[in-house]
Amino acid sequence: MPETNRKVILIAPLDWGLGHATRCIPLIRACLSLGHKVIMASSGRSLQLLKKEFPELTAIEIPSYDIYYQKKGSFIIKMIAQLGKVFRGIKREHLLTAEIVKQYGVNLIIADNRYGIYHKDVFSVIITHQMMVKVPSFKIAEPFVYLWLQWQHKKFDTVWIPDTVAENNISGDLSHKYPKPKHAKYIGILTRFRKPEQEVTQTNDILAIVSGPEPQRSIFEEMIISQAKSIQQQVIIVRGISEVDTDEKIADNIRVISHLPGEQLFQLILQSATIISRGGYSTLMDLALLNKKCIFVPTPGQTEQEYLVKALHKNNLVFGTTQDKFNLQEALNGVANKSTFSIPSDVNAFIPYLNEAISFSEKK
Repeated sequence: MPETNRKVILIAPLDWGLGHATRCIPLIRACLSLGHKVIMASSGRSLQLLKKEFPELTAIEIPSYDIYYQKKGSFIIKMIAQLGKVFRGIKREHLLTAEIVKQYGVNLIIADNRYGIYHKDVFSVIITHQMMVKVPSFKIAEPFVYLWLQWQHKKFDTVWIPDTVAENNISGDLSHKYPKPKHAKYIGILTRFRKPEQEVTQTNDILAIVSGPEPQRSIFEEMIISQAKSIQQQVIIVRGISEVDTDEKIADNIRVISHLPGEQLFQLILQSATIISRGGYSTLMDLALLNKKCIFVPTPGQTEQEYLVKALHKNNLVFGTTQDKFNLQEALNGVANKSTFSIPSDVNAFIPYLNEAISFSEKK
């Protein structure tokens, strides 16, 4: 590609769990394959994951919102109490964006749920499946949250919704209940994985992907380890901790790995008969094309995960249960009667929208 046509693209995912970072991986790959320069910006484990996937790229630390995750109670209630941190974080990252744009000559911004990462002189995209937020304990607030999100979305030139427009979709009410903004587009499922070209021999019984915020991540990991010791099946646990590199056998049937690069995790998923995971949206997208028996256990108090898992369980696509009621043997019995998890989608559906954004970036 001629240097004059090469764009500098800033890709900045939120750092709440690893999901926002993992779903940016296919975008980064696509931008690089088109010959453009990518700058990654995030924080914590999300940035560490991206640096491991793309060690050759420039990586910028953006301060975290420093949100506290509870051991008990509603995540929404805790979030309301910490809204000041969120608003200050949005303002802080917006000021930082101006500095990054000036220093690196950014031509296009793609922010994943970071509402401060935009610039008036640079074509700016926001990726989000949250056209609304589920607030089950305070339903009257849902329309007001929807309106606030609409206001935030207007700051961006376009909104990318990582889901299908079809009735058979992942997000349900989150992206389909209310009218979407005129500049919003469904871009298909964003996944770092691909549809397998051929059937892979299964060499492992259970793979537990235990990522997400602390302290709940560690609590769930300990529950799985404790219960896995009493079953006769082989269990591999991937802890989703990108800052360390460990791989150890802690029992005859239990192997624990701190973190795996995307391709290695993909192969391990294909080789495993049953997948246990949280109900994070990006995890659902990663697994939606792989036709696996799936057990999902939402992070306690995270109403979005609880809604998504409940809906998929009701549609007989997965086995879902709450963490306080999680029983490994009962979950394995339950998932045996469920279908494999599958949402039809083209993994490259987002490419035309990316090309369109790159084209528009030349005009702004």
